[in-house]
Amino acid sequence: MTKVTEGEISGGGQDVGKSNLDFPILAKGYVRQDSVNDFVASYSEGEFIALSGSKTEVVTLELSSKFVALDPFPYLVAYLECNASEPRPLDVLASQVNLEAIYDTCDVLEAQHLALEPAYTAVCSVSVPATRLVAVKRSPKLLPNGNLLLGSLNSYGFFTLMSKPAEYNRWSRLEELNVSVVLRDTLLPEQDISNITSFKKYQAFINRAWITMFAWLPDNSETNGHHILVLATASGSLWTLNLSADAKTILSHQEVCTSLGRICYIDAFKDLLLLGDINGLIHLYKFVPQEIPNFVLTKALWEKADRMGLQNALITECPVKNCYYITCSKASHVLTWCMPRSEEKQWLATRLYVGGMKITGLCSLGNNSFAVGSAGSHLHRIQIFHEDNQLRLQMQSIPMAVLQDFPVMGLCTSRHKNLMTMFVYRNKEFINQNVAQRKHMDIQVVKVRNEDALAQLISHLEVDKPINYHTDFLAELRLDVFVEANWQRYIDFSPLNSFTFSEPATETQLQQLQVKFHVLQSVLRLQTSLLQLTVHVKKSQDEMKLLLAMLSITHIRLRLQFIGTLSQRTTFQQQTTKCMFEESRRMMNKLKSDFSEEHPLGSTTKAFVEEIGKQLKVLHNNLGNPVIGDPLEKPLLRCSVSFVEISPSLDRRYCSICERSILFELENLQELYDLGRILTCPICHGSFAVEMLTA
Repeated sequence: MTKVTEGEISGGGQDVGKSNLDFPILAKGYVRQDSVNDFVASYSEGEFIALSGSKTEVVTLELSSKFVALDPFPYLVAYLECNASEPRPLDVLASQVNLEAIYDTCDVLEAQHLALEPAYTAVCSVSVPATRLVAVKRSPKLLPNGNLLLGSLNSYGFFTLMSKPAEYNRWSRLEELNVSVVLRDTLLPEQDISNITSFKKYQAFINRAWITMFAWLPDNSETNGHHILVLATASGSLWTLNLSADAKTILSHQEVCTSLGRICYIDAFKDLLLLGDINGLIHLYKFVPQEIPNFVLTKALWEKADRMGLQNALITECPVKNCYYITCSKASHVLTWCMPRSEEKQWLATRLYVGGMKITGLCSLGNNSFAVGSAGSHLHRIQIFHEDNQLRLQMQSIPMAVLQDFPVMGLCTSRHKNLMTMFVYRNKEFINQNVAQRKHMDIQVVKVRNEDALAQLISHLEVDKPINYHTDFLAELRLDVFVEANWQRYIDFSPLNSFTFSEPATETQLQQLQVKFHVLQSVLRLQTSLLQLTVHVKKSQDEMKLLLAMLSITHIRLRLQFIGTLSQRTTFQQQTTKCMFEESRRMMNKLKSDFSEEHPLGSTTKAFVEEIGKQLKVLHNNLGNPVIGDPLEKPLLRCSVSFVEISPSLDRRYCSICERSILFELENLQELYDLGRILTCPICHGSFAVEMLTA
């Protein structure tokens, strides 16, 4: 590896001219942000975004496909109101020192530094500046009760842990562990206060306990279900805290001293950690859990102290070139490095002048492309060209009429890069603008690629992966259905009479029915919301009733086919077999009574019932003709996987998308599938969530 300095970084390509890029706006919304900084998107990962542009509350957004036609905004907004007087953990240290004596012995520059930094002098100030959020980030692991875990950090070094169930609109604090106090009082060694007689000694005393940034390490097998929290301090140290699964205790810790000053940026990607300090230095570290220290400096990417602290960066992996691309923004430039995964190859670097005074938004559009937004109301796509051992950047403008009055304040892309979320803020005074409007951060959700969302969803859907992993495709699909001009196309998608049930059931057939369910559900939501389409509601409701029966019975056939291959069956498998035959008989009787021959779906229903009757008879013989009771007329609360009756309980397990209940005991349900199979909802292919009384 060779040393790369600023002077050796080559210039990238310029704007290639008039753009033919089309990023249509699919949805709009807004959130309250009363302290907008250069980057409000503090953190984004897949379908989750955390904002840091408010002094009064933490705001997060979760991408969802459950929105309605009258309010087609695909994000669920959650809040946590901050206390009017957040604790200042550094005041305890500052109160132990004679600040007046230190101030008297300072030179002019030191006195100015001491007076202008509230964290140093808040303990003796009459009017202390209000706290502001520095970072808000989500842990990649869930808590044992299924809740999300979130961390927030304010400008006075106070770190807060909070949690909430998925798709719930309020966060709640976790009070059991105060990370800032533990670092200050327990992890740091004691220091003789009598020796602190100068500003530099006082600054070092405060800086070692001042948390300035943090990050959660990505989830992998080496973390053993624990949350790995990395704290950065004003002294340039990195603290790795191994939190318990419930985030109530610190199991182990380790400190790594770096050559950086006050660290203001951390980004974790796989085993890489990108750091930047307020002097403008950028270093790349690698996480090696088996070694001590566990962070090893890989490369000093930028060594010039230009006083432009790193505010945003991204790391992408290119499997074709077998390398990582590391992109950082400085003022109106983007700096890109190519880190080869093989030690035999050289590092490459380039940079590009974007313009627009300052870059205020940066997000990935793929392995070798990214979007850049600027304070000058410009949006660009930048492509990375990596050929003949050379790195080059090419910029192309993205025309967006909305940016004439709204500069970009943040950019985020969804997991599959099909949706990009722009955060924009008013840059002009409007006649009718009031105080509340000036605190609005507008959100624009745009389509990135000119590809069909339904086709993308079908091609990406996998048997062993819940459809939650494709929430961005589901959201785009529903947004497209909600365009009234498109709804007829989706009504005609996969008519029910096109499905055949004469052969043994397959997972592919079940997936096709599940995709039809999501399309029909979106169409039904549109029809019930618009008055001019309500005449079509009854037809779609009948179609949904038949489709749900097809889904349930296809799932039942798949499970009975699997149980039939076993030489020995457990008690639960035998119970499930009986319940499934009873439930299928009840559903077939219901279809016969609800769909007469005169009904538009009568012929389709009749053919389905006849074919399924034959298939179930064959399965009944293969399973040894178990005794089947008469189905109850009054439906019970049954598990949607096993159809065993669910006992009333305050703890429940349910589908995170369609909210159908299942048995709480997953180990029993696992007996109905191959070993190691990830369980998904048989109706919508969603993952299962848990709701516990102790949550």
